[in-house]
Amino acid sequence: MTGWALVAFGPRAAFGATGVVLLLAALPLLLTPDVRVVRHAPGAFHAAIPGIKLFLADGWIAGYFFVWQIALFLSLGQSYVAFGGALALAALVGAVSGLLLGRLIDAGHGQQAVSYAVGVLVFTTILRAAAPGHAPLAVIANALGALVVCLHIPTIMTAVYNQAKRSLCTLRFHVATEGSWDVGAATGCLLAALLSALGVQISAALLLPLPGAAALFILLRSYYGRHPLVTEIAVADPLAQNAIVNLGKSAEG
Repeated sequence: MTGWALVAFGPRAAFGATGVVLLLAALPLLLTPDVRVVRHAPGAFHAAIPGIKLFLADGWIAGYFFVWQIALFLSLGQSYVAFGGALALAALVGAVSGLLLGRLIDAGHGQQAVSYAVGVLVFTTILRAAAPGHAPLAVIANALGALVVCLHIPTIMTAVYNQAKRSLCTLRFHVATEGSWDVGAATGCLLAALLSALGVQISAALLLPLPGAAALFILLRSYYGRHPLVTEIAVADPLAQNAIVNLGKSAEG
């Protein structure tokens, strides 16, 4: 719809409507319960270091999203309608395939989920590096990107959210991890911009996420190796905890 609105009514109407939708989406947050944050939490930053490492590596692969948007737009002849259609197709692929991975993680197969997620990320990254200038290949690579998201996001965020629950202060944990993501993303994007300024082909910048993918593979495999049943901390009641753990063991068996 935004791609069509850009062509039919121009950027002010398209982005103005998007801004209104975003404002409306924020309204439910005003109705959520107020959560108190402790004034002092010594050791909170140190406890957040595992999450900081994860998000630093995850931020580094931001070029996978941002640089790719430029390559996709150019490959589709700079057509807003075609660009919006490619993004819509990718969203549909992600919605259909995103129903599968959560069950895999909950059954205690987190390391297997990591292999799937990072494997598809690496394959799609290489495919995207070969796609600039080839519209059909670019559309396919973009659709596969939605599969990457629906595999990657649950895998990393399960680890991050569970670490946040164990942390001394959830707010400080998320501020620290989100900040590390920004550092990784800014560094990766600046390097991509530097390559572009030096006249290097955009395909080279599209390959920059690969070191971040390798780091995520190591960090996430290590996390799920230590925490095979991520549901074991989901509730505080001991009886409910035992029931969930036993259910997970049954599913794993």
